[in-house]
Amino acid sequence: MKSFHYIVVILTLALLSSAALQAQPISKNWCGYSGKSEWLTKYQAGEFEVVEKSDDILYVPLRIIIVGRNDGSGYIEPNNLLVTLELLNSDYEEMNIVFYIKEFDYINRTSYYSYTNSNTPVQMMSLNNKSGMINSYFLEGTAGNCGVYYPGPDALVVTNGCTGANDRTWSHEMGHLLTLSHTFYGWESVEEISEIDLDEAAPATVLYRGVNVPVERVDGSNCADAADGFCDTAPDYLMQRWACNNNGEYRDSLLDPDSTRFAVPAFNIMSYASDVCVTGFTDDQRGAMQTNLAARQITDATGVDRVAANGEDMNLLLPVNNATLEVSDYVELTWNSVANADYYIVQLNTSTNFNGAVLQSFIANDTTAIIDEGLSPNTRYYWRVRPFNRYQTESDFGDQKFRFKNGEFPTATIDAALNAAITIAPNPVSGGQALRIDGRDLGQSGKMTYELVDAVGRVLLARENLSVSAAGFNERIETQDLPTGVYFLRIRLNEKLVTKRVVVRE
Repeated sequence: MKSFHYIVVILTLALLSSAALQAQPISKNWCGYSGKSEWLTKYQAGEFEVVEKSDDILYVPLRIIIVGRNDGSGYIEPNNLLVTLELLNSDYEEMNIVFYIKEFDYINRTSYYSYTNSNTPVQMMSLNNKSGMINSYFLEGTAGNCGVYYPGPDALVVTNGCTGANDRTWSHEMGHLLTLSHTFYGWESVEEISEIDLDEAAPATVLYRGVNVPVERVDGSNCADAADGFCDTAPDYLMQRWACNNNGEYRDSLLDPDSTRFAVPAFNIMSYASDVCVTGFTDDQRGAMQTNLAARQITDATGVDRVAANGEDMNLLLPVNNATLEVSDYVELTWNSVANADYYIVQLNTSTNFNGAVLQSFIANDTTAIIDEGLSPNTRYYWRVRPFNRYQTESDFGDQKFRFKNGEFPTATIDAALNAAITIAPNPVSGGQALRIDGRDLGQSGKMTYELVDAVGRVLLARENLSVSAAGFNERIETQDLPTGVYFLRIRLNEKLVTKRVVVRE
């Protein structure tokens, strides 16, 4: 038999009739996983009872680990992350599955952020995975792939550049984690292909990982043993990214081992069809994923009756709008707590246009964020906040954009050692209790000033030029006249500055 070669032909824009397809990049590498799990083999052999679709929504906890460089740079843009999560949930909606954010974690390690050695992510996952959740890592580079599922540590990675409203990498890798193989399983072994011979029949088997894998026939006679083992997934021999035509198929028909001509549909998320072509899974694939998910025993009903946070309820507090601050490399942003919000996306920019790239964009789990890098003196900044919750991520920033100018006169330097040496307690403090300010081992003596500021920037209490020794000091603030809310205690010792957040409760 003549050798049989297939290639994914990279089409020029002139050959594509659809503008949407013209905009879709085609690359060789998409997914770094190419296996077939022992669990799936047993499932398809009838060793596990098929779990039917749940009548109730199954909430699946995600642990999202955002990886950055050693200096904390390079994190995925959080709005892009949420858009990708919405697409993931859309792809699994037919199974009554909703993935929700149980935890956010961050890792700052350049060797993890962009790796070329497959041992690196296994080490990362072995050290950082948590049980009872699906661990999903977002980072910059995965040895040339958009995403990879690692069966040993049972976790997946997605590259930051392969996310967005039209990128199904996360959905694809989640299919692998829930035990699905590629629809073209076995063809991963074919690496160098120069062209497709549309008049040559496919071989009966392809050698993959030392095993002759049967090539699926159009008549379905070997569908349970060939390729991915699902009889309702169409034959697929295309192991590189490919664009579909206007009929949602590969642009050229192929020949199976019986010389039967067929078209490869671009429907399946577990194929390598371009993202704009794929739309879902088959019934047999869904049955396998539902059964595998049930075996994991991690689903819950915690998201029932949760509603999305409303960005129109967002009120920015500090710095007050149009404030001119002392020149500093440290600014504390404060906003109100929004109903139904578990997290907040904070954005900082040097213009009012937030539609493109912004200066900083990050996730906060409280109503305060500290900007302590990237600030220039005598520069005007704009900021806004978007609330969202772990189940319903559809929300917006609302209408508020505050601005402040970083610069009128120099300020004291924020000092980490001094910050660690000063404690306030109790915090939160109940109205009527005394708030204790204690300093120990200050490292310097001198003159100290402190002031208590409310959420709109008003100074409620100030004491100046207090003599303190390097050994420490003790101060007390009475709170019986303070309404419940958030306050800020600003302490200055010589040229050093510390700001502490204080919460007064009933």
